[in-house]
Amino acid sequence: MADEDLLPSVRQLVSKVKPTIHAAKNVSEAEELLLHLEETDENFHRYELVKYLRNKISTDLGSVIDSEIEKRTLENRGKGGGEEELIRTITDVVVNSIGYSSLTQSLKHKTKDAVDRLLETFDEDVDNQRKVYEGRQSPKKTAFPFSDDSSSFESSFNQPDFDFPNQEKFQRLAQNLENDQPIELRRDAVMQLCHIPPSDVLACDQWTHLKKGLQDALADSDDQLSDKSLQFHARMFSTNSHMVTREVYSNLVDHLTTLFQSRKCKAAFPIGDGLNAADPYVQRILRKFRLMNEFQREVPSYWVRFPEKFLDDVIECTLSLLSIHSIGAISSNETMTPLHYFALLDPKASWFRKWMHGNYSRTAVLRILEKHRILVDTCVKFLMDFVSTRKSGSDSMTDLTDTMRRSKIGEEKRKIFTSKELEYLYFVHCLSIIGVVTLYANGRQFFPVKQRDKEVTITDLLVSLIHLLPHGGTELATRAAVFDPGNLVTDVLKCVSASQAVCSECMKNKVIMELISPLRMYMKGRKCKESTLLHIADILSVLASSQCGRQMLLYGESKERIKHNKLAAVHTIAEFAKKSISKSLPSQCGPAPSRAVVGAYVFICRQIYSNCEGLHVLYPYGLHSYIADAWREASRETERAPTPRPDSDSDTSSQSGKQEAIDAFAWEQTLRDNLLNFAGTPKGLLMLQQTGAMNECVEYMYVRYANKLQVSKHEKFGYGTMVTQIAATAPGMVALHSTGFIKALLAELWSVLECGPDERRIIRPTAIPVDPIDKSAHKSLMSLVNVLSAYPAVYEVIANQPLANKESYSFREVPDTITGIIERLIMVDSPGKVHSLFNVEQSHVFGLRILSVMCCCLDSFLLLETQYKIQDMLLQSQQQNRRGQDEGRDDFIIDMPSVERNHVLVRTYIVGGPSERILPPRTLNDQDDPYPWPLFSQFPVPKQYTPQLIRPSAMKQENELTKFLSASKNDEVNSLWLDKCKKAFCSLLTRKADLGTGKVLVDMLDRVLSALLKIPDESIFPLKDYIGSDSQLKGHKLPALQIMGIKMAVRYGQHLKILHNVSESTEKLTMLIKQSTQYLKQQQRKTDSEIRFLQQDYMGHDWFASTLFLMMSGNREKSWNFLHKFSTLIASGYLWLPRFHNSMQLPPQLTVSGIHPVFSTTGHNIELLLQIEVPLVYSAFKMSGYTCSQICQNWLRQCFWNYFDWQDICHYVCVCILMGSDYQVYTCVAIFKHLQQSLLLHAQHKDLQVFLTERPIQGFHVGNYLEYMQQLEQKYRYLVLTDKVYNQAMIMTKQ
Repeated sequence: MADEDLLPSVRQLVSKVKPTIHAAKNVSEAEELLLHLEETDENFHRYELVKYLRNKISTDLGSVIDSEIEKRTLENRGKGGGEEELIRTITDVVVNSIGYSSLTQSLKHKTKDAVDRLLETFDEDVDNQRKVYEGRQSPKKTAFPFSDDSSSFESSFNQPDFDFPNQEKFQRLAQNLENDQPIELRRDAVMQLCHIPPSDVLACDQWTHLKKGLQDALADSDDQLSDKSLQFHARMFSTNSHMVTREVYSNLVDHLTTLFQSRKCKAAFPIGDGLNAADPYVQRILRKFRLMNEFQREVPSYWVRFPEKFLDDVIECTLSLLSIHSIGAISSNETMTPLHYFALLDPKASWFRKWMHGNYSRTAVLRILEKHRILVDTCVKFLMDFVSTRKSGSDSMTDLTDTMRRSKIGEEKRKIFTSKELEYLYFVHCLSIIGVVTLYANGRQFFPVKQRDKEVTITDLLVSLIHLLPHGGTELATRAAVFDPGNLVTDVLKCVSASQAVCSECMKNKVIMELISPLRMYMKGRKCKESTLLHIADILSVLASSQCGRQMLLYGESKERIKHNKLAAVHTIAEFAKKSISKSLPSQCGPAPSRAVVGAYVFICRQIYSNCEGLHVLYPYGLHSYIADAWREASRETERAPTPRPDSDSDTSSQSGKQEAIDAFAWEQTLRDNLLNFAGTPKGLLMLQQTGAMNECVEYMYVRYANKLQVSKHEKFGYGTMVTQIAATAPGMVALHSTGFIKALLAELWSVLECGPDERRIIRPTAIPVDPIDKSAHKSLMSLVNVLSAYPAVYEVIANQPLANKESYSFREVPDTITGIIERLIMVDSPGKVHSLFNVEQSHVFGLRILSVMCCCLDSFLLLETQYKIQDMLLQSQQQNRRGQDEGRDDFIIDMPSVERNHVLVRTYIVGGPSERILPPRTLNDQDDPYPWPLFSQFPVPKQYTPQLIRPSAMKQENELTKFLSASKNDEVNSLWLDKCKKAFCSLLTRKADLGTGKVLVDMLDRVLSALLKIPDESIFPLKDYIGSDSQLKGHKLPALQIMGIKMAVRYGQHLKILHNVSESTEKLTMLIKQSTQYLKQQQRKTDSEIRFLQQDYMGHDWFASTLFLMMSGNREKSWNFLHKFSTLIASGYLWLPRFHNSMQLPPQLTVSGIHPVFSTTGHNIELLLQIEVPLVYSAFKMSGYTCSQICQNWLRQCFWNYFDWQDICHYVCVCILMGSDYQVYTCVAIFKHLQQSLLLHAQHKDLQVFLTERPIQGFHVGNYLEYMQQLEQKYRYLVLTDKVYNQAMIMTKQ
């Protein structure tokens, strides 16, 4: 850089500060003014000398400054002190550095040399300036290689064409650009401006005059002058200065605005004449608009870095230009406007979409658009007029859109555009703008738009646009499809439907009814194009994917959910889907719709029936049967399809057959996918099982689940919830096991805990677990919990399955069954099992956690205990974990497995609700005694885990219920008496729930039962006599599971101080269970089923009979009499689960399904009400991959044992019998409402399943939520009690 010349920059500085020097009175004042020049001169940083100095400082001292800043910052971190002290320190170091000294010496030398030469050539410079003014010669060119703006021109240092003139030259250029100057002089002036850096042009004093001259040049008829001026504007856009960009853009827009506002404007020619792009004048106009459009599309990427004024100015001038419009409807007299030219160059208004994309610019656009709302009005009016002129016929729109693929302008492209093409492009542009405006709340405020004698609302506009759907072409995949009116309108309506807020305001019932009107016409015999049907299906699919849109389809604009609305759009859609898939549409419509159309409408129905609310509406249509029939037909077609041969590639017929086979396979997969989505709800799962396609659908799901695919394009979550729903039933677990899903799940689990397959490459060794359940194993734990939480499913994979108990196992021997996991991870009771595990402690604790969750279902625990003696194994392991033979807690070694085993032993031995037992924690504390809970190796458990309960008082305490029962002792029990009893009972629970215990509730239930037997709608089953005797009962042997359940129930009664004589109570309860089992067996049908759970008597403990036995204080006769009469009530099937096991009172197809009505009906209604009443909890279940029906099935199966205290269990039974069996549903919904905050928290922690399964329901009391349940009864009783399962049961009985 030794050849740097500072003379030009010094000369520029002197000329610029000349007025400042002249204003000074003396030399000292002049020096003072020059020292503060930066403060007084706004152009200070534009001077070339200043730029040069800044660059030199950055180059020579930048590294020193940066290193010093970094060093000082690190030293002062955490210390006090301000920034001023830090800056002062850094400045001192830099000033005293060697680099600073050499820099100052170099600058002094170069500056002195420049000043000396300036003084020597002073006279020559004065003479040159005089000659310039006289016009006798051109000024001397100078170049400044250190200009900051050079980067915008790709290194102007190496471009000798750039010129750096002084103010006199700018003045001369401005004069040369005036209109009265010769054309050559004007051309030369523009050429010279093109070689000057943009910042210099804008900074000169003559910019105002130059801008006027450049506008005149743009408007000049001379092609060269106009092109050069446009070239200058294009070059100016390349600068990084917002001031330059704004000035140039506004100058270009001002020129176009003046052009179109002129009365003699040639650009605003009649549209009826068409447009000839080959015309030179039109080409110039198009180039100007193209430059403007390119800037519009580029500027959003960086205008956030510029001042807001830049944004406002650009938007303001743009919208002002586009607001210039021709008044009038579509006619041959309409003239071209700026918006027409934009439509020609950017038909889909990509510039406007980019401007509206970010909130920063969108806010400004909508604010300024309010001042230019004429633009919105013009677009809306044109759209309405365009649609109205094409309602009568197609108007050759298909041919018109087909030509749009050749609409590009340029070399070897189309040159001529007809008036119809121009109008259509204008329509596309207006539609794109309005489509974006309607997506935002401030944009929708522009509506309604006044048009002639009416106002156009958004609803009116959308209805009008829907009329264009039939005008689309038949080919949806061609290049012309971009301009197809059907595609354009579909895109707009899809964007409107996708947003909750926009959909609720815009997609009114009027719009939806107009949208589905072609479906109604089709079913009445009027043919409709397939492209139109596909467009409608595409829009409806997006609409059905959101909560707001789904409700509009289900109920219209009615705010009352669940209530049947015959006029809702969903009924038309379902009817069309049913008729199209069954090929029962009117014959006059010609051939049946294609598979694409049928699949599209079945998919819409699938989006609706995949949740409980939608299935409730679509259930009457029986879509599962129609889809299953079509799937079987497609499967047969796939089997008949020829197998492709390698030598058939050139054979046309073989290629056609191959394509048909591919299409048939795809259609079969689509139908199977739609069938599978019935499994998203409990009742839908029952419907899927009844089709006989459960195994095939689960196999399809397994393939997609293994590939981590989403359920559908509009579904945010995967198959986790669906897997859990399927695994909650016996047939579902059979399907999961047979398709290899369980095996794959266990293989993934084993690879996380122990080791993967031999071929799995190990990149790095796994981390040593710190927590009992490592994060890597947490997902596998939740997945296994999901499939092992329901007893019917557990029974299918465990019942009668012995453990291998081999002497040794290889390290790579991966268990592939649930019993294998039990053997290897839970029953770790031999040296061979211990030595087969790499991580013995962690893997065993994982197995114990699985065991703990499984044992929360009492039937699952009884099954595990009777088959594998898990309690004995745990006690033996605890005994082996002792240091010596002395008694006492300190003899046990406290580690993760022993603490976990202690927890499981206490959980499985003691029965009780939140306040009736104490479960030891799984963690240690930081106190002196890290685990103060006693460990044990034999039963009974230490007394520390069994709190002392207060024995129920034998004294009769008066309350409203006892008073009512005493007063009405001699009254006839009927419906009127029942209503009074309900009021007294509800008053007792809400005010003095503690008094509702013992004999009072039993007396009430006896009389309530007598009243219910007189009500035909309640007592729907016949009362059959019991055939048998006590001697026969004594000879009947109960399964070991029932015997252990009886012992557990008696132990619970003893703990509650209800039962006193253990052996006598055990014998009585045993006889009661035998008698009820034999009685129910008289009403069961034999089923030939592969499901193990259906192949014999009810293989679970009768928890309802045990509950009644305890409520009756161990009175067997009284308990049996109640159960015998209770069996005639509809409520018996839902409170007393063995009642409906293989029952003859149910339809055969429901019996053989293996899905209990408690799951398919009660569980379904719980999910439905939860979705409406507690949507946050419903969403938490959805995101957790767990289902509320599964946990509710466990609660209801065991009558809330271990989840409620005994008093609340009694209240629950009484409420469901007295108030109605639908209160079973309301109770579960109330529980979820009570636990809402905890559920949301555990959903975030991803342990919702474990929380609900293991934890008792803390703080919930039936009486506290009775009022809430009554509110649910008023809203949903008709829905719950009129469920189809109820109706079918009633029909079977009456027949």
